[in-house]
Amino acid sequence: MKLGNPATGEDFFGRTQELVDLWRYLESDHIRFPGVRRLGKTSILRRLEGDAPEHGLLAKWLDVSNINTAKGFVLLLDCEFPEHSIRRFLSDRSQQVGNWFKIIRKVEVNLPDEVGGGGFGIELGGEAAPEWQTAANTLHSRLRDQPLLILLDEFPLMLEKLIQQNRQEAEQILAWLRIWRQSSGICRFVFTGSIGLQSLLERHGLGETMNDCFPYPLGPYKLAEARGLWRHFALIADEVPWQVAEPVIAYALSRVGWLSPYFLCLLLDESMRAARERRQEYPVDATSEARIEIEDVNDAYEKLLAERSRFHHWEKRLKDALTPGDQDFCLSLLTHLSRCAEGLTLDELSNRLARREPDPDRCAKRLQELLVRLTDEGYTSTPDINRRVQFLSFPLRDWWNRNHV
Repeated sequence: MKLGNPATGEDFFGRTQELVDLWRYLESDHIRFPGVRRLGKTSILRRLEGDAPEHGLLAKWLDVSNINTAKGFVLLLDCEFPEHSIRRFLSDRSQQVGNWFKIIRKVEVNLPDEVGGGGFGIELGGEAAPEWQTAANTLHSRLRDQPLLILLDEFPLMLEKLIQQNRQEAEQILAWLRIWRQSSGICRFVFTGSIGLQSLLERHGLGETMNDCFPYPLGPYKLAEARGLWRHFALIADEVPWQVAEPVIAYALSRVGWLSPYFLCLLLDESMRAARERRQEYPVDATSEARIEIEDVNDAYEKLLAERSRFHHWEKRLKDALTPGDQDFCLSLLTHLSRCAEGLTLDELSNRLARREPDPDRCAKRLQELLVRLTDEGYTSTPDINRRVQFLSFPLRDWWNRNHV
């Protein structure tokens, strides 16, 4: 059971329907795969990478969060898909590749005339072509008709850096990727990240640049899946198999709220530890069954909240992404929300934030803009029918309440 790193092999649990859906959509589309932090996006990408050869595709999972130039991005793709690896894959997996080509032939593709012949296709208005354009053009020509699956993790983080440092270069790389997607019926891209890609594009007036990709947002575990995860790993993840009654599992899930695999696994791990300590403190018959009780879940939850490192990145992300004024407004917004387990309506939030922004119109506008970002990045829910908003993750809510005045 992985407690932070991507879940691979036997540690990967569930997500059966998501994998079926993704492979089905990949037959005809490139995919935008948004999902908030700690939902297991990277684990799913790694599973796609591992399963891809059976589907006839050579896949690479690439974390691009540290890339901050177009040149660096093009160089990474070039290095990760060397010609000898592609040739070896085509030789070793010829039957599967043939099946992929048969699937693609069934997909009706209508390409615009201007992209049908490939090529780079960016007009730079008489300026000198950027240094990376030649390498990008060569890479496009080499890879566009190969059976590849390019899994770009944390793509929004890379794009955000590009926009901040050189907007023109960001626009050019987006245009280049769009041309590649629209001029190839073979290669496939999946773009994912823990910050909202579409909202990032829209904030910078680039909302149309990736509308050719099919959006498949990743949600939390379904209730039955979360229950199954607890039952499964309680039996195999520790030195002894732990029994957990269904009411105890239901109680544990109610404390997690948003059924993120990360917090589900953390709470289970801490619950097993608490149960072990309880049994050591109050010895029982050695033959008695090892069981996790509700008191163990409560002890585990308290220990989980005491670990600042588990939550600090949620706070750091806002400090890194927002201007000082918006940062103060946003931290105040989340602090007010953290004090109300049932959440607050938009009107109630506006009233509480009036001291920060006395002008009601400006307050409403700032609140709306920040809630879009907070929802995209997994802090808060979308407003319900009563216009009520709350924290998605209850552990994050309770940690925030205890650590922010």
